[in-house]
Order: sequence, then structure tokens, then C-alpha cells
Amino acid sequence: MKALIERQLYRPAVVLPLLVLMRLMVTLDFNLMQVTFVVVMKGSQYMFQAVFRHRHDHDDAQPLQVVHAMHDKTCHC
Repeated sequence: MKALIERQLYRPAVVLPLLVLMRLMVTLDFNLMQVTFVVVMKGSQYMFQAVFRHRHDHDDAQPLQVVHAMHDKTCHC
């Protein structure tokens, strides 16, 4: 049983979010309304950054096309 617990729980992907949540709860004096608000706001911030990072990466994948005003030609720079 001890080996099972060590294999399943002693992973950074499991332990670190729990530690961050506990620190947040202690900081906010275990006020669940404030903790929920902070978690929702942080989650929305990460989602916002992920969406715009994905959009930015997608835009960089397409070649840049510049139309010169004097020549009306497309330049594939």
C-alpha cells in the first residue's frame, strides 16, 4: 500500500497544485468564496493567455504578405 501511495501521490503534477491551493487557502483564511474567486480568475487568465498564444503561433505559421502601395504587387517577404 505504501508503494502504491508513493507511486500515485509523490508526483509534481499532483503535489504542487495541492500545495499551491493550500497556500492560497491559508493566505485567505480558508474563506471559500475568496478562494473560489481567485481560482476562477487565475484559470480565466491562463485560458486567455493560452488562446492568444495559440492564435499568435498560428499567425506566425502563415507566410507574411506585404502589398506595396506603389506597385500593387504582393511581396512574400
